[in-house]
Amino acid sequence: MKVLVTGGCGYIGSLLVPKLLSLGHEVRVVDTLWFGSTLSKECELIVGNICKFDDKWVSGVDAVIHLAATSNDPMAEFDPFTNYVINTAATVAMTHRLREKNVNKLVIASTCSIYGFAHDRIFTEGEPSNPTFPYGISKLLSERAVTCLSDYRFNPVILRKGTIGGYSPRMRFDLVVNTMTKFGLVKGKITVNNPDLWRPIVDVRDVVDAYVCALNKDIGGPFNIIEGNYSILQIATQVADSLEKLGKNRPQIDVLNIDDLRSYKASGERAEYVLGFKAKYKIFDTVKSIVERIDSGEIANINDKKYYNIDVFKSVGSVFDA
Repeated sequence: MKVLVTGGCGYIGSLLVPKLLSLGHEVRVVDTLWFGSTLSKECELIVGNICKFDDKWVSGVDAVIHLAATSNDPMAEFDPFTNYVINTAATVAMTHRLREKNVNKLVIASTCSIYGFAHDRIFTEGEPSNPTFPYGISKLLSERAVTCLSDYRFNPVILRKGTIGGYSPRMRFDLVVNTMTKFGLVKGKITVNNPDLWRPIVDVRDVVDAYVCALNKDIGGPFNIIEGNYSILQIATQVADSLEKLGKNRPQIDVLNIDDLRSYKASGERAEYVLGFKAKYKIFDTVKSIVERIDSGEIANINDKKYYNIDVFKSVGSVFDA
């Protein structure tokens, strides 16, 4: 199968593309290269911006995995306009072109952040949600618009991922487990802004497997991709426990009480029973994958700004010129 991966040089893509190649797929990647590239020459790499979609990108392509996005709340809040253009408008425009070009297999990256704020329920894919922040809104809007284009032959898969963690060649330290691991190692302290907030969590290696499952299944619609639901305090405690088990000094946990617009739990049952996806990696495995790369020197400068999407995003200038 020939697969186009947009944003294929990013945190997920830099693990997903090698996996697809190892499975015998031919892979074309379109990426702005804001974060550089660690991909091998085995894939075809095109420097391009999803806001300027080119029909040539899908020439001969059987399937598209769409990862390109402004990928977290700080980026969306820094520049809401660009967030909506990339995550919503560009995604919908691309979907129109794929449908017209008869590229009928599309897997879209979404997020459990669309569920917004709810302490007392576990969201399934069919329940209404009401995010009140730019990132979650932009992803929900793109889901709704893409769904409007679905029919019997064109039925995109939408992967609503929990908060991802773990090592990737295009590393990030702006994700909750990764951030706590870093500060537990560097400062000997993990700060919990609000212990009672909830997040669904998933390892990036499991996310890669979920995309492979979605590519191989003749099915569409949304799927929550998670390992489990944890309070922020539970995450911090498990990260501290993991560091101690790995021979590091156990960090202290400082608990604050800062309000947040996001607290949500998600059910992974539909992904397990319909998509055939079940997460394998726990928080300990996620922490271990990072610690091993730091100890080996593979992550040389843990404080480098390149590990934070918002810092790179601010340095880009106008994304429409990319």
